[in-house]
Amino acid sequence: MKMRLSLAIASLAILVVHGFVFYQQFFHKWENYQQSYFDQAKTLAKNDAEKETFAGRSPKIEQIMVTQFGSERVDRCTTCHIASDDPRFLNSPHPYKTHPYSEALGDKQVDGRWERRHKFSDMGCTVCHDGQGRGLTEFYAHGEDEFWNDPLMGYVTQENWRADFKDKLKGKEFMEANCAQCHTEKNFKATPMVNKGRELFQSKNCYGCHRIEGISNGTLGPDLSDVGKKWKIDYLHESIVDPRANSATSFMPKFNLTNEEVKALTIFLKSRRGFNYAETTLDRYRATLKKPSSNSAMVQPTEGNQPTTLNTDTSANYGGQLFTERACAACHKLGELDGGIAPDLSFEGLMKDEQWLVAHFKNPRSLVPDSNMPSFGFPDTEFKALSAYLLTQNKVPPTGNGQEIYQNLCLRCHGEKGDGHGMIATYLDPYPRDFTNAGFMSSKTDERLTASIKNGVPGTSMPSWAKVLNEQQIKDVLTYINQNFTKETRTDIKQRDVPEQNPVAMSPESVTRGESIYLQRCTGCHGRKADGKGPNSLDILPRPRNLLNAEFVTRTNDRRLFESILYGVQGTAMPPWIDYGLSKDDVGDLVNYIRNLNKNKQNLVAANAYVSSH
Repeated sequence: MKMRLSLAIASLAILVVHGFVFYQQFFHKWENYQQSYFDQAKTLAKNDAEKETFAGRSPKIEQIMVTQFGSERVDRCTTCHIASDDPRFLNSPHPYKTHPYSEALGDKQVDGRWERRHKFSDMGCTVCHDGQGRGLTEFYAHGEDEFWNDPLMGYVTQENWRADFKDKLKGKEFMEANCAQCHTEKNFKATPMVNKGRELFQSKNCYGCHRIEGISNGTLGPDLSDVGKKWKIDYLHESIVDPRANSATSFMPKFNLTNEEVKALTIFLKSRRGFNYAETTLDRYRATLKKPSSNSAMVQPTEGNQPTTLNTDTSANYGGQLFTERACAACHKLGELDGGIAPDLSFEGLMKDEQWLVAHFKNPRSLVPDSNMPSFGFPDTEFKALSAYLLTQNKVPPTGNGQEIYQNLCLRCHGEKGDGHGMIATYLDPYPRDFTNAGFMSSKTDERLTASIKNGVPGTSMPSWAKVLNEQQIKDVLTYINQNFTKETRTDIKQRDVPEQNPVAMSPESVTRGESIYLQRCTGCHGRKADGKGPNSLDILPRPRNLLNAEFVTRTNDRRLFESILYGVQGTAMPPWIDYGLSKDDVGDLVNYIRNLNKNKQNLVAANAYVSSH
């Protein structure tokens, strides 16, 4: 009896499952939607002829073959949204709701009836809304499938998207990204968020690092000309909010943006598809012929505000205006303005001279090789004006005791705890020194540490404080650092057998031997290019030294290089190679190889050194 009951239950379950599958295969939701629409439309019909029209209709797959606009495609959206062009259903729920009319998009009323500028029969639906036009179920048609690259814009979020972002990626304003495929004019009424995002791209200085065809030519970051075609909207949003979420090695700053600003930038970037429906192929070809050859940012000159003659005062005033218009404070600090990303320029006139500033504006990496500041393509007059303005920032700040000096001048880079994790540390390469690293600090004399504060460290973001702090103030801040961060009692530094000058003469043979040693011993950390970016470098802090940093290498004497290689650098990953069989002659060959790598840059460094000392 129990066996029969079990078989009966199993048979019933099978029948139910088969019945459900049969129903799903032969009776679709879209059929119900259409039949319901026909029934409602007949009741709204004003005469027998209208009723007869709907009486003769039966459910079928509706599709639009789009051949007149954009890429050829099939849109079956009106299979469910069958009342999309029936004005009587304007206030009905989806999927019966009439598609809204928009004067901003060109719809207009003629004799009391709306006429669409964008006709579904010509354009289809997915060109504006995205989604999968061939789909006949909500899951596929709306692009909920995580493998579909274009989910319904502003209305659908996919299951694998970050939960904390999903609500922020909904809203009809996201559709503006698709409107901008045709309507490229900056003040188009229907795309205010695209316009705001474009303005933010300029005001937050994104143009300095990123290239967008026709807008900017930055080279430090990825080309964004077709980023909206490559990536889903959640990826773009996440990359703005947390640049390292998708690339652990990204040096893109984490800007302090509001949710509304992030949304605007996301929509603007999603609108960058690398093409424009309103342009012909010939138009695009002609545009490429006019594209500037410079790798710098394409920023329009300041209109109507450039002085006709530039003396010292007018140049500085013009530079102050440019500092604001070119959004320098999006990264830098100057007075009350602080982008929280780049060094403080409030005392730049005490630290640098005009030649250095102009050279740095033109090519930041010529002076700080690992700088993430872009090379801007501004005219020389603007570089000189900006430099003149920064030279006016020459008032010695109130300093106080060692603690106050550290908090006002050092904390931004070296951090509240002195561990090198300051506000802008992430964006500096090399990383600011960790004062809590007793091994490193105890291995350096007071004279060496004092010299670093007084003269700065060439080729890095550590400036010379000689014109800001006097000898006693430097001593006070160093005492504060030792007592509060390093803490350990300093021990006597061992005298080491290190030559003052390289005993191995520079020659092609020595350079070849040095290269062989370098490839065998040094590439894991310093990299094959000697740029400090070897395969082990990501796990090391402080990072391995960039040996292509000519400013540093050229101004570092032989003794220091020999000591660092032979005996290592305490508190870092640099080992004492004397323990691994390297002789002084081997180190001499290595030093010659490293100096030879920077040979072509030595004249520039010498010129910069002369300028900085006069």
